[in-house]
Amino acid sequence: MDHRWRVPGYTELEVLGTGGFGHVVLAKHETSGQLVAIKYLHAEFLADPGILDGFRREAHLLHGVRSPHVARLHEFVERPEGAALVMEAVPGVSLRVLLAAEKTLAPESALAILKGSLLGLAAAHAVGVVHRDYKPGNVLVSQAGESKLVDFGLATLDGQAGLAAGSPSYMAPEQWAGLPGLPATDVYAATCVFFQCVTGHRPFEADTTERLRALHQSAPVPLAAVPEPLRALIARGMAKDPRQRPVTADAFVAELEATARVAYGPDWESRGWKRLAAPVAALTALTPLALLATAGTAAAPLTAAAPAGAGIAATTIGKVVIGVLVTAVLAVGGFLVYQQFDDPPRQAALSVDIETTAGTDPALPITYDLQYPRVTGHPDAAVQERINAALRSPADERLRSLREGLSRPDILPDFLSRGETVGVRTTAVVALRTDRLLSVRYDHALDSDFLSHTSWRFPESVTVDLATGRVLGPRDVFREDVLTAQGMATLTERLVARSAQGFCRRVSVSGPGAPASIDTADTPRGGDHVPAADLVFTHAGVDFLVLYSELGCTTAAGQETITLPYAEITDLLRPELLAMLGRGAGVPSSFPAADDGTYTNARFGFTALVPEGYQRQPYTPPGGDGMEFTDPSLGATMTVWGANNTAGHSTADVLAGAAEDIRAEGGQVTAQRVEGELYTISGYRGDGRIFYERGFVGPGSTATLRWVYPRAAKDALDGPVSRTVKTFRAGDLTRPH
Repeated sequence: MDHRWRVPGYTELEVLGTGGFGHVVLAKHETSGQLVAIKYLHAEFLADPGILDGFRREAHLLHGVRSPHVARLHEFVERPEGAALVMEAVPGVSLRVLLAAEKTLAPESALAILKGSLLGLAAAHAVGVVHRDYKPGNVLVSQAGESKLVDFGLATLDGQAGLAAGSPSYMAPEQWAGLPGLPATDVYAATCVFFQCVTGHRPFEADTTERLRALHQSAPVPLAAVPEPLRALIARGMAKDPRQRPVTADAFVAELEATARVAYGPDWESRGWKRLAAPVAALTALTPLALLATAGTAAAPLTAAAPAGAGIAATTIGKVVIGVLVTAVLAVGGFLVYQQFDDPPRQAALSVDIETTAGTDPALPITYDLQYPRVTGHPDAAVQERINAALRSPADERLRSLREGLSRPDILPDFLSRGETVGVRTTAVVALRTDRLLSVRYDHALDSDFLSHTSWRFPESVTVDLATGRVLGPRDVFREDVLTAQGMATLTERLVARSAQGFCRRVSVSGPGAPASIDTADTPRGGDHVPAADLVFTHAGVDFLVLYSELGCTTAAGQETITLPYAEITDLLRPELLAMLGRGAGVPSSFPAADDGTYTNARFGFTALVPEGYQRQPYTPPGGDGMEFTDPSLGATMTVWGANNTAGHSTADVLAGAAEDIRAEGGQVTAQRVEGELYTISGYRGDGRIFYERGFVGPGSTATLRWVYPRAAKDALDGPVSRTVKTFRAGDLTRPH
């Protein structure tokens, strides 16, 4: 090997590749015997803060992405001598190598590879990470018949601006301009690669970077080179305006599958992978990764402190779990080590597929082609049934209402006399999926000359809580103080500002009508103070599906989808919903907090947010003072207290004591960290309950917040725990109180 420093605990076997900033080696974990890929940063860049920070950022972003379609990060190790990412080793080859050998791929094979890597992008997008460098070299095609995404070195958080960096042949127009990274930016790059797979060349090629930039920004996509059934898919994915592309990789997968089924039949994916098996196996056999054929298809997750005698095979990557990853940053012998710890494994990974019901009505001249999502792999069969019933309901209801309308005595005879058959279509797109929430948009279309009114064609949505199967309504979405006349007026102002047509006016016989409002209470039908529009949650914001006729406007006013970016609506949304969206609690700008209270300790001066409805009782630790807040229905307790630091303990001392107490009662510490006067520690108590503790330590006093709750309540408490931890503030720690 050509470098001096190596990650301890591994025996290096072969060099897999070398690039401008580092090199990758195949290595064996000495304890488990599992094979991994270690990506080392070249030693000369350790003194470059920009490059080193980028390497750290890659580890930080990648640790939160969990998908069988993303090469998994096991560890990030940094010390003065070097820095390295320890990754899953995949028995396969890069798509770049495959294309170099095969030139072009059969459409089914290209679609299969694209689908897998898009699912990897979707997992990244679900936690707010945009890859920004999707290219053939960053897609691995495995012998097991799957594709995996690698190399998040240029990744950014969704909506954050970055340098105009990437691989020029695949960069979206907005990426050339250095605009914020969006999931649609990755969709563009993936489509460019797909174009290359089926045509044998990139969509745009030029002698200079400036010329290439101009082509990506303004030239039409050369669709004539693409097989005809795939042209519409590629045109969508490579739209110049990111708003005209599928907004997420999940949404693009749905369109891909629908296109593939129609063009290549229901077994397109299995045939695609079958055609790839021989060339991938042959190319893999020429690389050191051929060793994985006998060592197992994946390395085991690695932990720094596995219990004595614990079998490494018990936690192999082959099992897929759903859970929040906790990153531990441990100072061990001069190392900085990021490691991943799992929540208790659940039965299976949740999968969402788009299904289609098509046929002909036996009694009426109606044909139908209806899409709807279907969830599988939920650990609770009853919840899964509720979710799927809710997701199918718009398609079923659309067909039922059409049958009912067409059967009317004043419509059916005239319709039958025309000899027309109505074609009803519903298209379903998964707009957003997180661990807790699924938001779906349905677009209903009608093929009929007789039933030509726009009211037969409309969009709607369903957003479902994946933990309970409950459909989320306005009271689950908006703060209570927003569901008022004042709150709806504020929402209307923001929607009007974003509307392409400025909203509409109400119908009036005495002149121009009053401006319309989104408030249902102000519409002709009346009702509560809730939005008179369906809502769709996306990565970019909240889409309001406005039917202007429902607001009391003239029917000619039509429909409009108005998007409010999260920056313009977060203060109106419930904290619980924001947690489900993975966006934190938000800071209200126009309305007072209604769901949480605040506790400030007069003696020690610390402040803590308290979830609504929690019972309180005094808590008096030795030399201190605090309060205990409990929710008996969840079995959850949040305790906050201050204490005098009479012995002058350091932050590390206090953390070590907290860890010792947990272990003494038979518990397990899974993550701990020290940052100046702040420490955090989490894991499982001796009784199996989850604990999370954050504390501030000063020379005079300490301030501590601790959560304890059963594992079964984790999903319900992710939001409250996150909010209270992030907002916990210490008082004056420089003196005793």
